[in-house]
Amino acid sequence: MGITDNMMLRSYRKGPLHTLVDRRKPKALAEQIIKELEVVTPGPSTPVRRLSGGNVQKVLVGREIAYTPKVLMAAYPVRGLDINSSYTIYRLLNRQKENGVAVLFVGEDLDVLLALCDRIMVINSGAITGIVDARTAVKEEIGLLMTKSTRGRKEDA
Repeated sequence: MGITDNMMLRSYRKGPLHTLVDRRKPKALAEQIIKELEVVTPGPSTPVRRLSGGNVQKVLVGREIAYTPKVLMAAYPVRGLDINSSYTIYRLLNRQKENGVAVLFVGEDLDVLLALCDRIMVINSGAITGIVDARTAVKEEIGLLMTKSTRGRKEDA
């Protein structure tokens, strides 16, 4: 499917006839995402499978954000992207937070987590070892939570 068709996937809830009849809005959305996220593509009808991995990620993140979610979970949204594209995605996620969207960001880069997050929950061996305020937390504190043993806890019994 092309980028425009990919935008249409989210509107199938309104019924297949609605999406098959009016392609103007999905095409405009595809063009907006291509421009805003600097997706390298010949055009909105280009099959997504022909794009590079990073450009596919940009299309998918853009598509999800475009439908104004109340909760947005982003698991490693910049993996494989160049630094400029990564910062574009980070800005989009911050804009979502400013718009009142609850953003759940899954990542490993402590610098990014400290810069983007309000709170950081650390999970070790399937158990929550701590939740810290990202505005006041330091890497060492998070590192200790990452290595904290969960053995012997009641939950493990």
